[in-house]
Amino acid sequence: MKKLLLILLCVPLIGLTQSTGTGFTVNWLELAEAEILSEKYNKNMLLFFYRDNCEYCEKMKSQTFTDSTVIKLINDNFFPVMINGKSKDPIIYNKEEYRNDKPNPEDDPYFHNLFKELVEMKNDNYYWPTIVIVNGEKKKIIQGSGFWPKEQTLRNLRSIIYK
Repeated sequence: MKKLLLILLCVPLIGLTQSTGTGFTVNWLELAEAEILSEKYNKNMLLFFYRDNCEYCEKMKSQTFTDSTVIKLINDNFFPVMINGKSKDPIIYNKEEYRNDKPNPEDDPYFHNLFKELVEMKNDNYYWPTIVIVNGEKKKIIQGSGFWPKEQTLRNLRSIIYK
């Protein structure tokens, strides 16, 4: 009888800890809020540029950005922002408005001008996803393109934090 009572008391606790996983996620912010906080606290922004239907962008979101060690490192050291690099919406950054200059609005989305402003081409191409680190003065520190697994993300971000 005592064993049954103990099991009944413990099962809800086990279920609760398993259902919440790490209990936290990357604290994605809007760009305007991240800019204000970055300037105020002199802390870098992590801009994650993705595009719709991008296999590697989704892999970063579902694998890398769900790892508890990566989440903690990002939340503790950056103001993270997720930006669709092909969005047709205007984006205000550093008090300037950036747009998607695709001439025909009915065409597939083109690269957003903010993406082209902050991301340098590699081998005459843009790669997805791209992470750009920007400091509180809105100066680009570094960029990294393509899928970063957990280990690479930790290594790359720690190299910036511990410079």
